Amino acid sequence: MADYMNQSVFQPSIPKHLINAEDRRIIEAFSITFESDGEDKFYLYAEEWCCNGYLDPEEPGGEEIELSEDDLFSRFQEIIRRSNGELPWISKESAYTCSRMRPDGFGGGAVFITADDIQYSFTGQWLEQRISETETGDIGPRTEDPPPSKPIVGFVLEGGLVQSIVSNAPEQLPEMDVIILDYDVEGFEEECLLNVPQSSGEIARAVGHIEKITESGINLGMVLNQMKVRGW
Repeated sequence: MADYMNQSVFQPSIPKHLINAEDRRIIEAFSITFESDGEDKFYLYAEEWCCNGYLDPEEPGGEEIELSEDDLFSRFQEIIRRSNGELPWISKESAYTCSRMRPDGFGGGAVFITADDIQYSFTGQWLEQRISETETGDIGPRTEDPPPSKPIVGFVLEGGLVQSIVSNAPEQLPEMDVIILDYDVEGFEEECLLNVPQSSGEIARAVGHIEKITESGINLGMVLNQMKVRGW
């Protein structure tokens, strides 16, 4: 007789102050272990993962409450939302193993949870897609399209000042704010200065502004090739 096992780990460790009593009650209903990670975080794992959890009745004589995996993931989303950006995501990675070398006894999966989305990926599903593509010759849409070019980012300066930040493919880059700092503060009023903590623990003063990455009006690829040829 074969024994099938399913173990799961959750990342990253969750700050303790983000987990309230009801969170812990629901999470532990799935036999998930809370292990302290330092003084202020919990590392979560399940040595025997089950996709259903059970809550004890709140009142004597009441019925046990059955929870689904969706209830657990929704609870994680609530924790993420309450964190106000401190905890932007939680992942669950699972390994499926067997005490005997059964062909159906091994695999893995992952779940990626954010405040407004839950994504799933499983090794079995991935293999089925690859097998189907190989056997049918249909490797999916857009496979004949050339791969997108690697994004190039350029900082355009004039007179020592950053005028713009441009890219040949800004749509391939994550949306971001780029901070420009200048430690030459001579001539600037006090209200224009920023405090910039240093790795040494000291506070430096600087002026700065925020730039967005925009579509390039220059051929960055040609510029990059010239620099590579010259060994720059």
